[in-house]
Amino acid sequence: MPGLAHHAEIQKLALTLGCAPEALSYLDKVDVPAIRALRERATAVLFDADAHLFGRVAAATKLLPTPLAAVIAEKALGALLCARIAGQLPVERAVDIAKRLKSAFLADVCIEIDPRQVRELLERIPVDRVVDVARELARRKAYIVMGRFVDCLPEPAMRAVLDALRDDEALLRIGLFVEDPAQLDAVIAMLPADRLRNMIAVAVHHGAELWGEALALINAIGPHPRRRMAAIAAALDDASIARMLDLTQTQELWPQLLPLIAEMPDAERARLARAPGLHDDAVLAALIRATDSSDRWPQLLPLVRQMDASLQQRAAAVAAGLGDEIVARLNDALRGLVAKQRDARAGASG
Repeated sequence: MPGLAHHAEIQKLALTLGCAPEALSYLDKVDVPAIRALRERATAVLFDADAHLFGRVAAATKLLPTPLAAVIAEKALGALLCARIAGQLPVERAVDIAKRLKSAFLADVCIEIDPRQVRELLERIPVDRVVDVARELARRKAYIVMGRFVDCLPEPAMRAVLDALRDDEALLRIGLFVEDPAQLDAVIAMLPADRLRNMIAVAVHHGAELWGEALALINAIGPHPRRRMAAIAAALDDASIARMLDLTQTQELWPQLLPLIAEMPDAERARLARAPGLHDDAVLAALIRATDSSDRWPQLLPLVRQMDASLQQRAAAVAAGLGDEIVARLNDALRGLVAKQRDARAGASG
């Protein structure tokens, strides 16, 4: 079954081609890098097609007063043609025209444009206009479009947009469509802990789809912000922790949650180990199977160490019921952990 990253790429390609994502179902078995390469090639072809004609239109607008050019752009040319010629105008000229366009029309242009083609233009657009357009795109739930612009917006504009958009569910959905994970790291660094906490809480309590997206997003970011997000997730209230474990179990998302569990602070991971949701044989069996199939024993063992003795015995019994091969791999992982800890102690004493 295609994962969330695959789903996101299909949605971005569908937007580029102007079709429904369902029309691209034949790409279900194509890997994510190949779909991304196809989308980038399609974008290049679309923007290069008839480039000489777009250049002639851009040249013609230079002869018109800026107010008149703005009126013609909005009333006659339309969003698609404006998107194609924007990168061919002198930056100052394009900025002057953009300042005179309505935010709703600029949002239409954003849907049609490739942000990478107009990076310099984006750097010169006044921040208040960027915020107005971002609000309009968020109102339309144009999350794919907004995700593409995250890679290209200068930091002052990005900070202003984050401050203006108070819908943390929208921020999560936008994050799924960001092209460069490094940009996600930068965005997370801009957000205070209370907003990150609310984003995770919204994902947990909103429903199945959003929790899966949140896990995909957190696993895509760098080590430092991922540890920050893991600590925040582990510090949620008991009801949220219970809901988190329930969603992970019902959606079979243990391979996605395990890396975060391994990066939680010890005290918070110990709290998770005491959660009633883990005291269920079906949950323990699913957790052990997922750990084994994804070869994530080193990420599970820190949680096992912080279980009380009765739960450890229960987990061992469940593992034994799953077969000798799983028990053997578990024992190998335990021996490896013990050896690693022994080497670490020896290194510290030496």
